[in-house]
Amino acid sequence: TFTNYERGDSDQSDVLDDCGAFPVENRVEFGSDSEHSKPKIENESFWSQIRFVGRHMTPAVHLCMFLIFSKQFTVENLISSASMVTKNRYGWELKQVGALGTVVGCLTIPISIFVGWISQYREDGVLMVWLITCATLGMALLVDFTDFVSTDTDTYNEGDIFAVGPGRYYAGYLLVFCSVQAFDGVVGSVLSKVIPTALAAGTLNSGLLATIVGTLGRALGDAFITAVGYIDLRQVNNLLFVPSFVILVADLVLVFMMKDTLTA
Repeated sequence: TFTNYERGDSDQSDVLDDCGAFPVENRVEFGSDSEHSKPKIENESFWSQIRFVGRHMTPAVHLCMFLIFSKQFTVENLISSASMVTKNRYGWELKQVGALGTVVGCLTIPISIFVGWISQYREDGVLMVWLITCATLGMALLVDFTDFVSTDTDTYNEGDIFAVGPGRYYAGYLLVFCSVQAFDGVVGSVLSKVIPTALAAGTLNSGLLATIVGTLGRALGDAFITAVGYIDLRQVNNLLFVPSFVILVADLVLVFMMKDTLTA
């Protein structure tokens, strides 16, 4: 048989006194471990946060940041130089340049919607390879190979099959702009998957880092256009688009090499 013991009032008071004997700071509260485990960098100095971010940057995050930078640099070279290139080479007026911008602007949204739909059936790494390949082919169309052997300033080698005429410029411009703009959403998706959780806190979080890198790419793109204009206005087309072509090829190679890391 089991004997039932009843706790009296005196026993209950003893238990309460025993609990009260321990100081408040020594008691363990629920959720305390999770709160202390979170990286508290809000009150740290700016340089401490930079070191903290540097310690948590993974190779996949480095690649995403480089892709964001190269995307902004390439697009800025393409868009900001359009009026200068088309006026010098083809004698376009402002309304023709504006028509080109209108056309690419109207195509960007449908292409982005299509990429969002197809992303349900293809991995992000595959989409990145496709889009970078299209952008690289478009940039190759903008490179005038006849300028490497001839510098006919008046006609820009007009009539040569390898020269960049208005139609070829239109095709290359549309292909590069639409591919790179659609690529932006894919890079953002990959970055959200590979970013460490520690970089979600503090001032220098992943969103701010991506914004800073993108703004730096645009600023350097504008500075590069200015420098090229001072170097040689006749060769401005190749001086702008050959480096952009090399950057896109580097993007393609890096994505091929680290595709498993990005999709892990």
